[in-house]
Amino acid sequence: MGLFEGQVAWVTGAGRGIGRAVALMLAEQGAAVALVSRTQGEVEQVAQAIRSRGGTAIASLLDVSNRDMVQWTAQQIEAALGSIDILINNAGMLEPLGKLWETDPEEAGRLIDINLSGAYYCLRAVLPGMVQHGHGTIVNVSSSAAVRVAPGWSIYAASKAGLDQLTRCAAVDLQDTTVRVYSLYPGLVETRMVETLRAATPDQLPLARRQFFIDQKEAGKVLPPEVPARAMVWLCSTHCDLESGAVIDLRHQPELREKIDRVLGV
Repeated sequence: MGLFEGQVAWVTGAGRGIGRAVALMLAEQGAAVALVSRTQGEVEQVAQAIRSRGGTAIASLLDVSNRDMVQWTAQQIEAALGSIDILINNAGMLEPLGKLWETDPEEAGRLIDINLSGAYYCLRAVLPGMVQHGHGTIVNVSSSAAVRVAPGWSIYAASKAGLDQLTRCAAVDLQDTTVRVYSLYPGLVETRMVETLRAATPDQLPLARRQFFIDQKEAGKVLPPEVPARAMVWLCSTHCDLESGAVIDLRHQPELREKIDRVLGV
């Protein structure tokens, strides 16, 4: 029996990177997984991979910034798989990068719509059911950019700081329930987003900042997506002993990473 036998997990941004990795791991632990992203082909490939291993998965196209579509998608997931027990709020975008006054307002608004409003819409869609059924776990994928000041990151950092505060406030609203919510900083992970940072132009990031991401890869310090995925699996399991509302920084909590690997038998 897996950790999540009989449970339903909803993973946003599930077509690649961290979302793909956690979707596969949740399925391996027995969860029926609903995968969504803005690229239908990518999530369908992940769903097929889960099915080929004997798991249950459905895939659909979703822009999380569309409130009505988020609500409709949640209803469709519950109709197909049952009530949602786990939400991984992983959908996100990085750009626009650059000096605040040089960023495009429409692009900046789009980032906020996805990184912050989209996460709220998904929370809003699943929480009534979780509260009613008396259980559920939500992991919001945030970033250490939420607490660090760096040139070129204004909009992205603000969206992640807002996401952290959404996590904390949601935990307070949920304190009389058994529903848990966490915010996770995955660390520097080999994803398309990090590829974008390594290829950033000088008007997007200072050369020294871009070089940092290049140097980290050359030094072997960029994590595979499976590392944060394992942390999410642990957070959603009965093994997790962290208080709801916690913000977890994997990069600066190596002892927690070791604990997670030990518990999951890695």
